[in-house]
Amino acid sequence: MKRETICSLFLLFALLSPLDATTIRRLNFDDLISKSRLIVIGHVIDSRTFWTDDHKLIMTAYTVQVQENLKGNTPQAIVITTIGGQVGNTVLHVAGMPVFGNGESAVLFLEQSGAYTTVMGLNQGNFPISNGEVSNTVIGLSFPDGFATKPVKTSLDEFKHQIQLRLGR
Repeated sequence: MKRETICSLFLLFALLSPLDATTIRRLNFDDLISKSRLIVIGHVIDSRTFWTDDHKLIMTAYTVQVQENLKGNTPQAIVITTIGGQVGNTVLHVAGMPVFGNGESAVLFLEQSGAYTTVMGLNQGNFPISNGEVSNTVIGLSFPDGFATKPVKTSLDEFKHQIQLRLGR
């Protein structure tokens, strides 16, 4: 077989193989705060899944009603876009990419990626709120150092306080 054919077959196999984790640079709490353009507390009020203009990726745009700005200023509602979703019978899943349900509340660390506002560090920048507590999940993510991430679970008030301390407020 020609080398190009072998490379093409390898690439095809790699693309068709299911991925259990996305390897990404680990961000600590200070990194999330300093590198985020915006930090908001909000809840998802709508979502829309669509193909990109070049029809290569499926994206999901979540409309988030902002309850509080912790860093930066946003309108009352912002759109956060992630890669993945379902259009018709076609599903694109990216391990470690945040997926939100309508009504879900979270503290979100956000960055600008081209024309889109996205969650910083995939699920690393998503801290769902439940019963007055925030937690994180990095399921679907792996890190080059191979170490597991310690789960965060704390009160929303304490979490906000820690962010404000680091921002010098």
